[in-house]
Amino acid sequence: MKYWVTCQNALMTTLAYRGNLFLHLLTTAINVLVTIFMWLAVYNFSGRSDIAGIRPNQMVLYLIVVNVLALIFSAEPIFKFSGLVRSGNLSVVLMRPINYFIQSFWDYLGRAIPYLFVYGLATAIVSPVFHRGLLYGLSSFLLMVITYGMFFLLVTAISLCTFWLVQVWPLRPVLSALFLLLGGQAFPLQVLPPAFSWLIYNPFSLAGNQLTLLLLGKLSLRQVATAGSWAMLWTVVTLALLKLTWHRGIRSYEGVGS
Repeated sequence: MKYWVTCQNALMTTLAYRGNLFLHLLTTAINVLVTIFMWLAVYNFSGRSDIAGIRPNQMVLYLIVVNVLALIFSAEPIFKFSGLVRSGNLSVVLMRPINYFIQSFWDYLGRAIPYLFVYGLATAIVSPVFHRGLLYGLSSFLLMVITYGMFFLLVTAISLCTFWLVQVWPLRPVLSALFLLLGGQAFPLQVLPPAFSWLIYNPFSLAGNQLTLLLLGKLSLRQVATAGSWAMLWTVVTLALLKLTWHRGIRSYEGVGS
């Protein structure tokens, strides 16, 4: 229950600062429009009716959905944890009768609920996911859950570099670029040459490119299972990295603010 309160508080905070939320959505919408116009121009001047099996109307929907996913899979835990370490308040958090990582997950979930609602609504209404049978629907839902947990663990593991870095703000454009290129935010990774097909199952692609293709109905049941297996593998890797880095980081943590 105490963690659920954290989730509620995070959601209320997101909705309370409506100006920030609106500005964030407006900026995202402008970026999406620019990318859409670019891709429509590519279709127009290439004279092709589809690229990598994706038609122009599907590409528009793809770009909208993948940018919504970029809002869901944010890197905010990195900068929140950095603030705790630099201020020395991590010591206070560690003394509380809570698990910091569980609380951080519920906070992460609460902040993403408005965007998760949009993605879930689109999946239920527009996507053919739940019209392909119970097995496909359950597999798709499981893939979404595993991928969400995997990405949270990934950004949490990255956040622990704060123990050794003075500033982590340079990571923001780096992570944005990784999601833009490796996550398929700028283009579907299926348009890459076959030699780069292995990039499809990197953590950023699973969170962006693959979940978007899932909503569009472009993934077979076998591909859903493959993506889920890779998400589980990345979950195990990030958990091991998280555990190792946490123990080493705590030993180097001085418990005072900068």
